[in-house]
Parts: sequence; C-alpha cells; structure tokens
Amino acid sequence: MSDVCLILEGTYPFVSGGVSTWVHQLVSSMEDVRFSIVYISPFPNPRREYKYRLPANVVAIQDLYLHEPFERKGLSSLANRKAGLERLAAAHEGLFEGRLDAFREALAVLRDPEHALTFDDLFVSKESWDLLEHLYKARGEDVSFLDFFWTWRSIYLPLVKTCQAPLPPARLYHTVSTGYAGVLAAIARQTMDAGMLLTEHGVYTHERLLEISQSTWIYTPHQERFRVQRELSFFKRFWLASFDFMGRLTYDNADKILTLYEGNRVKQIVAGAPAERVSIIPNGIDVARYQEIPRKPQGSDAKVVSYIGRVVPIKDVKTFLHMARIVLNRRPGTVFHVVGPTDEEPEYTQECRDVAAVLGLGEAVQFLGKLDIHEYYSRTDLVVLTSLSEAQPYAVLEANAVGIPVVATDVGACREMLEGRSPEDRAVGPSGLLTSVSDPEGTAAAVLRLLSEPGLYNSCAEAGRTRAARFYDQGDLISRYLNLYEQMMK
Repeated sequence: MSDVCLILEGTYPFVSGGVSTWVHQLVSSMEDVRFSIVYISPFPNPRREYKYRLPANVVAIQDLYLHEPFERKGLSSLANRKAGLERLAAAHEGLFEGRLDAFREALAVLRDPEHALTFDDLFVSKESWDLLEHLYKARGEDVSFLDFFWTWRSIYLPLVKTCQAPLPPARLYHTVSTGYAGVLAAIARQTMDAGMLLTEHGVYTHERLLEISQSTWIYTPHQERFRVQRELSFFKRFWLASFDFMGRLTYDNADKILTLYEGNRVKQIVAGAPAERVSIIPNGIDVARYQEIPRKPQGSDAKVVSYIGRVVPIKDVKTFLHMARIVLNRRPGTVFHVVGPTDEEPEYTQECRDVAAVLGLGEAVQFLGKLDIHEYYSRTDLVVLTSLSEAQPYAVLEANAVGIPVVATDVGACREMLEGRSPEDRAVGPSGLLTSVSDPEGTAAAVLRLLSEPGLYNSCAEAGRTRAARFYDQGDLISRYLNLYEQMMK
C-alpha cells in the first residue's frame, strides 16, 4: 500500500508541462512519502517515453486507457441487466439535471464483482438499445438518432472504463484535475475508506468549455452551419453536461480542494465546489537554484525575446510570431526563440513554422525545442507568454527568480505574479507588463518598451527576484502539502 495515490490524466510522467513539473517537484520533495500513480490516457502507446526520472519513492504506476477495447464477457442475467440499466438511466438524468445522488447506485452496478454489468449489457443488449431509444426521445431534440447513438458511445465508453478500473490501495487519493481522474478519485473516496484531495491548476470544466465551444471534431448538424449560433449545438451541450457532471461529482467527494490563485477559486465555486473546502496554495520553485543562474550580459549583443512553453494552440504561439514581425520592423536585429516541446501537437507546430515563413521572419525566429531551461535562461533578455489560458505558469516564476522581466497575457494568475496578490506583494512593484489575449500589437508595444527603457527593465528585473524569494519559494509551499497529507492520510 502507498501513502498517496496520485490520479493523473495526460500529464506526469509521460507528458511534460507545468502540471507535470509541479507533480515531479511534489513527489521529489517528499522522500519519506510512498507514492503510487494511476496514469489516465486515451490509448496504449508502446512508444511513449518517460519525460522525468521517477524518484525512488514512486512505488507503482498503473495505466487506465479510456478508449482501449473492453473485454467481452457476454450478457449477464436478464434481471440483473434490467435493474442495472434502470439505475444507469437515473444517473444519466442526473447528468443533465446536475443531480449526483444516483451515482452511488450506478457505481454499484458497474463495480459489483458479482453483478456488474458487462460491455455487452451496456452497449450491445436489446435492453440497452431500448434505454437509448427512451433517452433519445426524452433528450434528443431534433438531432438524428444515429448521431445521438455515436455521441452516447463516445461519452459513456470512457466513463464506464473509469468506473470499472481497479484502484491501488492507498491511505489518501490525490487527483490533479476533475474529469475522468476526478471521477476515479471520487470512486476511491466512496469505496476505499480513504481521504480524497483535489488540486486544480486550471479549472477542468472551464477549459473544456473553451475547447468544446471552438471544436470542429464534435458534430454539428449541417443546416446549423449556415447561421450564427446563439447557443451551443445539442452535441456540444451533451459533452459539456458530462464534464460538468464529472466536475461536480469530484467537488462533492473531495475532502479538501486546492487551487493556485483567487480567480480559479472563484471559478471552482461557480462550478459547484463547496466554498468552505476551497483554499489556495500557489506554485513554488527552488528560488535559490534559479537565482544562481547568471544573467545575460547587457551589452551590444542582439536582444533575445523568448517564448517558453509547449507549442500548442492554447499557448497561441502564432501571436508571439506576429508580435515578432512588428518588433523587427521597429527594432531590426532582435532575435526570437521558441523554446519548448514541439511534439505534442505536430500539426500546430508546422502551422507556426509556416506562419513564421509567411511573415518573412527568416533566421530571426528559431524553434529550439525542449532545452535545459536552467542553462537557457542565461541566454535571453525577455520572456513573453501569449497564452489564451493559463493557471500559474512556471515560466513566469522562473523568469522572475532569475531576474528576467516578463510580458504576459492577462490570464490566470499572471496579473498576481507580475503585480502582486497582496498589499505587501504589490508594494514590491511590477516584474513585467500585461497585455490582452490575441493582441500582437499590444504585446509588441510592451516588448519594445521594456527593451528601450533601461530603468523600467531593471526595476522589473529586481522586483521579480524579490517577489519570487518572498512569496514563491517551494520549500514553504511544499511544507503546506506535507502537512495536509499528514492530516488526511488514514
């Protein structure tokens, strides 16, 4: 048995990024705590690689593949099948109405070792087909039954996989999101006689709303595509209802709920989290290690402006590239680096390269891929984040600690990190400049201002070093988690 089971969806240890960095920091800092990991991903990937060296106190990793085919076990008894499907129908109604009371009964249907419904019961039997027809008549509006059928399967197959997944024994279950990871943690809370802790870096239901509202992979009836939509299509609302249900279920079962900054706390409460259970513990870093990194000498060399992060759409790297074109027109010789993994969404990476070519950026922009970031910070003058959404980005924390000013979009905790989150913090002064989302002109103006005003540049650099040391040192923040673990482990 482990002390803490981390339930992680698409992050550590096989995907790099801010959440994964945080998990690795947490695990590595608690050598006396035994961790197990349930890693949730869509499909098995024989070519996956560890992005982090696992500490010795990670004693087990268990996979849950949401879209891996079910083991076919045939049909159970007719009485068991009918009773189970009736309970699931009640849970489905709860999904749309925001009721959570039916989940425990549905869970018994799916996890009972003697009477659990099989794949064939759920998705092949005549009774399941009859249930689906009933739900379609009640909820299907004017969409086609065929489209309803495939959306149903796409939503419920991974949810059923989650509900039937085995759980490693642990004294405490800690999930780092709602969604499928949150559902599995809620199941642990109800079935394993253990505590449950939720930490959300970004609010999962809010991020899914942004993703689904703009998605093209969710089917929209053909006739709707030729008029402006005042509301989301039925199928997008269906998907959002399922994620909202999973979020509310997670919040309802979590003994304690943590997030990184005040804006997220408010979003969690709006999404259904009990206010009295929600508190804030921000990210932290090893400040001393970053403050040892030598700054780039301020001389006659070309100024280097860096984007640091994953090359994915939500980071809006294209705005960074359009900003680069504007800055180059005003300040020829400036160099722009895109630093971070490019393999997560290769098509988007290629689109960014194409944008750079169309803009005629040439050698002024370099895609450097993933680097040793500690070595890299000594090569840059300015860090720029153009994200559409963020939680509490490590790139801002790290740049602050090194003493590199930052330009960032006013999303997530970026305002708190650059301007302060308390009167004492705000008295330190700004450590960078904020811009609007998808605003290359405004971002370029902020970059040009910092590069051309030495007094502002130096004051931001000094404020960043001071703020990181006073308010974001990982030792203080990790100790708060260790105290929570000790209180909650059964």
